[in-house]
Amino acid sequence: MKNQLIAGFLVIFLVLAAASGCIGPSEDEHEYEGESGHDHENSAAYTALNDSALKQIHSGEKILVAVSVVPQAEFVEKIGGDKVIAISMIPQGAAHHYDPSPRQIKDLSSAALYVQLGSGEIFETMHMDAFGQLNPAMKIINSSTGIALIVSGNTTDPHVWTSPKNAQIMVKNICDGLVEFDPANATYYEQNRDSYLRELETLDVEITDELSSLSNLNFMVYHPAWSYFARDYNLNQIAAEIDGKEPTPKTLSAFMDMAEENNITVIFVQEQVSTTGAKAIADSVGAKVFVINPLAKDYVNNTRHVSELLAENLQ
Repeated sequence: MKNQLIAGFLVIFLVLAAASGCIGPSEDEHEYEGESGHDHENSAAYTALNDSALKQIHSGEKILVAVSVVPQAEFVEKIGGDKVIAISMIPQGAAHHYDPSPRQIKDLSSAALYVQLGSGEIFETMHMDAFGQLNPAMKIINSSTGIALIVSGNTTDPHVWTSPKNAQIMVKNICDGLVEFDPANATYYEQNRDSYLRELETLDVEITDELSSLSNLNFMVYHPAWSYFARDYNLNQIAAEIDGKEPTPKTLSAFMDMAEENNITVIFVQEQVSTTGAKAIADSVGAKVFVINPLAKDYVNNTRHVSELLAENLQ
């Protein structure tokens, strides 16, 4: 009976996803994308819930919380501790327009909460309506409430988590959602929140001190995931991509000129993205290419690493 119910969920999901525009997103939706095309091939990166986890969830011992991106899963786990299990619907290495695998949909059907980015993330635009139909009892938490979003034309930059200042707001929103859902454990969640906020506040102070004395504030990226980080630490992110695509020889030449004009010494390339074009730009101006991951799970250390690279290499 349960398998039949899940199969029915999948049929509904596919119909709703198609109706909401999952297939063939608009040109505007591609503005902040780093990859193109659907990518079920990356679904292997998703770690399915095992029998032990499912038993704990179904017995009420633990709360299953679904999120959109991996850093949100860390935020949930830091606050929820041993009372939650978090799953990320966009696995490591997947694109904004990722289509969830059937196993992910099955696991999502058991989620009590969904922590939504709420920042114009294409994945959420494509799928949240369908997720709500699949699991009507699932409570939705908007983790971006209170964040000043960066809007360009008709699109909003979804990468809110890359700034530790925003991360603190997201953590507070997630805690509020958990407390509302499970008030009996409010003190536990709030203590965990406060402990993690101290880590994020320390990180923020460290980055502010580290980057405040730079003379060159410009860095180049292949996927513009660091707009909020740049805004909050007075840096200038320059994107070397058009609609998430590798530059053509013509545009590559233009980016080389742009790199020279802006004294670019650092070029960030996201994991799973070709470094060929970035290296060509770097070679033309004597810059360095660094492969970084804005979706890394170890949020504090990963963000500190990005700050250190900038501090050491911006000239």
